[in-house]
Amino acid sequence: MLATKNMILLLFAMLILFAGRSYADDAHSKSIATTSKARVISPISLLNVDAQGLDFGSIVIGTSDSKVKVTATASIVSNVASGDAVILTSTPQSAAKFTVSGESGKTYSITIPSNMTISFGANSLDIDNFVCSNGSGGTIGTDDVFYIGAELAVPAAAIPGSYQGTFNVTVAYN
Repeated sequence: MLATKNMILLLFAMLILFAGRSYADDAHSKSIATTSKARVISPISLLNVDAQGLDFGSIVIGTSDSKVKVTATASIVSNVASGDAVILTSTPQSAAKFTVSGESGKTYSITIPSNMTISFGANSLDIDNFVCSNGSGGTIGTDDVFYIGAELAVPAAAIPGSYQGTFNVTVAYN
């Protein structure tokens, strides 16, 4: 009987020892499971519709420095913002036209240049005051088409020729 009592006391002591150790382990570390997730969406894309670039048309040089304006709209009204240059209506002007696509309902930002230069050989003309019909961005599925317009400086001393250049338009998800 004494051996049985000692055995019970030994088992009880071991139980207390392991229970204490287990409790002590919980005091210095905790572990919990949580979720992780990701939403994969369609990439954003930009298309220059029908390769319609920014076209100021055919301009007759004036006797004073002039500014020719192309509005950021589908229908352009010939516009000499300042000076006395003349825009020939036989060669229509056009705003650059773009369409953006991607995840419907996502907002995006549009980055356009502040200025650029177009060239004819060693000669150049400056373009500035770029404007976008969608402002600085839009929502895919709502504002998918937009236009870019600007102003072209045509100095009275401009050299006649076909001036060309390129500019970048960037769209990005917000």
